[in-house]
Order: sequence, then structure tokens, then C-alpha cells
Amino acid sequence: MTSATHAEVLKPVSLNPMLSGLAEPSLPNPISWLPNAPGWYLLVALLICFAVYRGYRLIRQYQVNAYRRLALAELERLKSQPDGFRHLPQLLRKTALCAYPRCDVAPLLGSQWEAWLDLQCKNSHFANEFKGVLASIAYSPNSMIDEHQTIQLIELSAHWIKHHEVAHDRV
Repeated sequence: MTSATHAEVLKPVSLNPMLSGLAEPSLPNPISWLPNAPGWYLLVALLICFAVYRGYRLIRQYQVNAYRRLALAELERLKSQPDGFRHLPQLLRKTALCAYPRCDVAPLLGSQWEAWLDLQCKNSHFANEFKGVLASIAYSPNSMIDEHQTIQLIELSAHWIKHHEVAHDRV
């Protein structure tokens, strides 16, 4: 016999032979991530209801404001045309008719129309800075306004389209 085989025979199976008869202890069950109290289920149900409600409101608001997006797209198209500013009164009237009852918007003309536009939107000043300009460019084909005034009128129209207040905005 060689010395290597003799050393293998003397090598113990375990450092402590008494532990070899013991069984491995069982592990506890893993901790559940599900809450045990019914209040948590109620809270989750309320959060889901709130999320569904907010989602519905956001979708509804997006649908209701479709006329604003269309009007702003039309305004961008008018900016690129040389005489596009002449169509601003029509665009404002169409937008107002989409947002407000026809019986409130249709009879308004001239200074009444400009004052009404100012009432519907904060920081709008059609009746002050652009008094008579909308009527002039709508009904007089030869009326001219300078380029600076045209840019201001387009910006004011965009502001009105974006920020006029309607009953569905306040809900």
C-alpha cells in the first residue's frame, strides 16, 4: 500500500462525525407580498377607481378640445399665406361657434364681437389694441395692416384659441 491510499482511509467523512446523523432544518415559508388586512384591498380598489376616472377625464378633455387643435392647425396654415390674416375673423368665429351656443355668438358684430372675445379669455385685448381691425379685414378687401400688427393679431388669435374659457373647461 502506498502512503496516499493509507491517508485516504484515515480521512474522516465529516470533521464532527456526530453531526452526520442530523437532518437539515426546514426553511420557513417565504413572506407573502399580498396584504393580509382587508383595508389594503379597499385602498387598492379605490386607487384603481381613481386611475380609471382620471384616465376617462383626460381622454374626454382631449376629445372636447379637438376644435382647438384644429383651429391652431388652421392658424399655422394661415401664417404661411401672404394674405392669411384676412381669414382670422372667420377662424375666430368658427372656433367660437364650436365652443359656445350659436345664439350667443352669431348676432355679435363689430365692437360687440371684440368685447365678447375679450370677456371669454383673460389677457385678450381685441377691443382695445385692435378695435375695429377684425371687422375691417373681414369686410373690406382693401384694408391693410402693417406686418407688426399682423403678427400681433395672429399671436392674440392663437392666445384666444388656446385659453378661452368654456363651461367644459371648468368641470
